[in-house]
Amino acid sequence: MTDLFEPVSQTDLSIFKGRAAADRQSSRCGAQKERESDMKRSVSRGITCILSAAMILGAASGCSRQENREKTVIKILYSNNFKEVEDLVESTYDDIDLQVEISPYSSEQIRRLEKGVGPDLVFTPQPDSTMVQEYLLDLSDTKASEAYDGTIMNAWKQNGKTYLIPLPGVYSGYVVNETLFEQAGLSLPANNTELVSALSEMREKGIGIGEDDINFSIMSDYNTSVGMFYVGCMVPDFLGTVEGVKWLADFKNKEAAFSGVWEQSFSLSDSLVNAGVMDPAAVGRQRNSILCQERLVDGTLAAAFGDSALYYECVADNEKAVKEGTGTAYTYRMLPFFSDKGNEPWFLFAPSALMGINKNTGEEKQEACRRILELLSTQEGQDALIADLGGGTSCLRDHEQPKESIPGGVEEYVESGYIYNVLFPGKTVEYFGGCVRNIMNGKCSVEEALQAVDQYNYEGEDKLSYDFTVIGEVSHDLLLQNFNIRLGETEIGNFIADCVAGASGAPIAVVNGGGIRASFFEGVVYGGDIAAVCPFDNKIIVLEMDGKTVWEMLENSVSTCSEEFPGGRFLQVSGLQYTFDSTRPAGSRIVSVALSDGTEVDADTRCQIAVTDYMAGLRSYAEGNGDGYTMLNYYDDTVPKGSVTLIKETGLTYRDAMALYFEQHRDTAVDAQMEGRIRDLAQDD
Repeated sequence: MTDLFEPVSQTDLSIFKGRAAADRQSSRCGAQKERESDMKRSVSRGITCILSAAMILGAASGCSRQENREKTVIKILYSNNFKEVEDLVESTYDDIDLQVEISPYSSEQIRRLEKGVGPDLVFTPQPDSTMVQEYLLDLSDTKASEAYDGTIMNAWKQNGKTYLIPLPGVYSGYVVNETLFEQAGLSLPANNTELVSALSEMREKGIGIGEDDINFSIMSDYNTSVGMFYVGCMVPDFLGTVEGVKWLADFKNKEAAFSGVWEQSFSLSDSLVNAGVMDPAAVGRQRNSILCQERLVDGTLAAAFGDSALYYECVADNEKAVKEGTGTAYTYRMLPFFSDKGNEPWFLFAPSALMGINKNTGEEKQEACRRILELLSTQEGQDALIADLGGGTSCLRDHEQPKESIPGGVEEYVESGYIYNVLFPGKTVEYFGGCVRNIMNGKCSVEEALQAVDQYNYEGEDKLSYDFTVIGEVSHDLLLQNFNIRLGETEIGNFIADCVAGASGAPIAVVNGGGIRASFFEGVVYGGDIAAVCPFDNKIIVLEMDGKTVWEMLENSVSTCSEEFPGGRFLQVSGLQYTFDSTRPAGSRIVSVALSDGTEVDADTRCQIAVTDYMAGLRSYAEGNGDGYTMLNYYDDTVPKGSVTLIKETGLTYRDAMALYFEQHRDTAVDAQMEGRIRDLAQDD
């Protein structure tokens, strides 16, 4: 402030001196009055300058505070990366920082919401009423709530209130490799009988089949996708009729049931399985899901139930393969669900997901979320979402949808109106898909599955089957986030690997990151928690192997960790420590391997290691099963056996190993820590 004052004072002083010399030539009385008047004017000017300088400084300081003001961080947890949306939001609102965590596991979001650490913007494919009422903000008074198709919006209202906004949706039906049908000399099918017959004939001719000898599958990574297939089978002859419309209304009011009606939805899948063109074990998760996209692109799958996103991925990937000289050019088309009674075929339509606001987040975040939803409910916002989702059709009223975004084969049904909006209550479709899996793997009958869906509808949501038996406690959060279990050492990975080592009696244990699907949160651990964290039924076995095999196993472990979506083969370890460099080419990333006491593992070292029968080839290595651990192959006779010896089959799953640990440590909360078991030199840099 001194620098601002001094020039003003010096200027005023020179004025005073100049005027004093002139005044001495006048009368003393007049000079005195003049000096007093000038003095007042000078002081006034000085004060004005000081105030002006202060105002300028204050304004500059205000600008600095504006520029340095912390942004409101809004978090999303979803299976997609919203780069276009992030750019749009942050370029429109300079006070919002949108952060997206990619998670392929939808169950993780609801568990975080339950623990009070959920995302601010909630994206959910199949919301249930409990989730809506407990965790979502009423959006009825927002502009966004009035911007979308009324039929779709009304389907998700609860007690007349709007809590969810639909993302752009996808059409679902059959994605077929049209070229393969032409090669087989077959027309595209027009009914279910022709579909099964054509696939059977192509299989006999060896067209469109892979190593598993099948040429049709359901896009079945998620239970919702499986359930959608069976919903589609019911549309032409039931759900799309007056009778079906009434049934669904009654079902929503808990006045109708799946039992006694939906048995007919299994007719097509039974025919496909009996014809040998579809593998029920893959749908039932007795092994990996069929890689529909990859196989449609390379011509080893003739058709699959899927959506318009799958269609566009196939088209783009095939064009890329042809351009690179690594693939054959194919054309693709979407076909609708067919009638068995001569009725019109239908496509399905449903939002990719719905979005709402976490009502338990702060007011500042809620207001930021409202602004984001308002922005996304515009043409520009929908275009950004469609770009991030890889395609889709907006549910926004008056949205200008380019014709090229509608797959070949769908447009005529859009124009004729034979598009069925999937409007089942809550998570019914997802739950039904899970029940179908149980049928496919022999855990229940069709009748038992349909009864379970009815019970789910009548009695409640996810908590219906959640095991609330208290089995232990953890001292702090053991988090699954941002693919951490597929990139490096984690606390939750260390804990589970230690449990596997303890349960198996092996000095070393490895746990594939893809087998860990949720977090543990501080406090009480329930039986349902360990089922969510490790849902698969793969059994723990103990193998003996040499050091060379150990190195090969770890090379496979880190081979996909640098990809955008790192593979689930990454190994969390107990009794072992290893260093790798993720910047090196896959296959040459391991730098060192040692036992937990520091003893180096060389080619001749003998180790007994607990792995899973899945890694050892029990479910074969086709379709990515076994995560590429062919060096551990003990069970699969179709590929060379590994240099391993079976020591024991424990019959235990990861869940069993954790339950045993908690039982043995009932009086102690789990306090897993990072211990330097795994090191990535690239991260050190």
